[in-house]
Amino acid sequence: MTETVTDGSTTTRPSGATPLRYYAAVTDGPSVFRRMLRLLEDAGPFATDPLGRLLVTPLQLGPPTLSFIRDLSATRGATVCFDSGGYYVQVGKLAYEELYMRLLRLYQEQPWADVYVLPDNVPTSRETPEQVWTKVRQTAQWSRMFFEELPSKLQERAMPVVHGHTLEQADYCLSEYLAMGARTVGFGSFGTFGKQDGVNLAHADSTKVASWVVREAGKHGVPVHFFGLGVPALVAMIAGLGATSFDSSAWLKAAGFGQVTLPFQRAYNITYRSAESELQRGILWEDLQELKVLTGHSCPYCESWERLAESKWHRAAHNLISLHESVQILNDGQYERIDAIYEGGSPKYQQEGVRWLRNT
Repeated sequence: MTETVTDGSTTTRPSGATPLRYYAAVTDGPSVFRRMLRLLEDAGPFATDPLGRLLVTPLQLGPPTLSFIRDLSATRGATVCFDSGGYYVQVGKLAYEELYMRLLRLYQEQPWADVYVLPDNVPTSRETPEQVWTKVRQTAQWSRMFFEELPSKLQERAMPVVHGHTLEQADYCLSEYLAMGARTVGFGSFGTFGKQDGVNLAHADSTKVASWVVREAGKHGVPVHFFGLGVPALVAMIAGLGATSFDSSAWLKAAGFGQVTLPFQRAYNITYRSAESELQRGILWEDLQELKVLTGHSCPYCESWERLAESKWHRAAHNLISLHESVQILNDGQYERIDAIYEGGSPKYQQEGVRWLRNT
């Protein structure tokens, strides 16, 4: 289908294109799931389940939580992706060698998940090219060894992760994974910043590499998942780069920091008004109401300032619904609506939205 964007050019998404999917990342125990399921039930019904795809890190979860998630998969039909826990290596909480051994044992003991992310050693933006190459080679080579140690049924569901800050490094990883017969791959080398380089961001160099990985993997019929870029404002970019899925923990993390989002919009702090911090920029209630009209969003948890400001869980439910709506609007092909939302929202994304949509 083809949609006209504001500058008179066209945005094309092939008819029958694979819908974009997101995995809601949750790192906490059953109480969080129960709370969110109840809030979503009160806000629904939804055409598709906002928690229909889950990304969890089994190394950080105890047996009771894993059992609960398995029951959730069986009773609600949720698709479950086991993340490798490479983030904990990235921030220095776990050695890569320890990750490899613990993860292999756990995957063999838990053969019921839908996707198994292979152990990856994440390069950071602060590291030298030599350090990045060391991590790229280790990730590719050890992922191949890990893959060969998995039972054949788990190999079919394995997702190795492409890393690298250059096309040469990404090609090294991808070539290894295609040679071993991977049916899907992830890309995880977006830029990093913050304490211990624990936050991902999309800068020009990393998106160039990500786009190349999508094109090259696509030549072999292999879909690509993007790790760690799950904010509503970037949904059009993710689709424009050609990813088939991505994961997000931002809906829950942002809520903990007092922040709320809307479809295709950046996060704003609703608990206090700050103009000094870009990441914690506040928003007046009347301005939020204007953005709700612009985006067409409405849910029980953003009907009053008090409800959003006082409850982390109401913010979390609201943010998850906003992310869910962003993906649904995109998959429905409502490109003119998306373009209008970007144009009327944050100045940071006004021109980016048009550019991203043109690539879909």
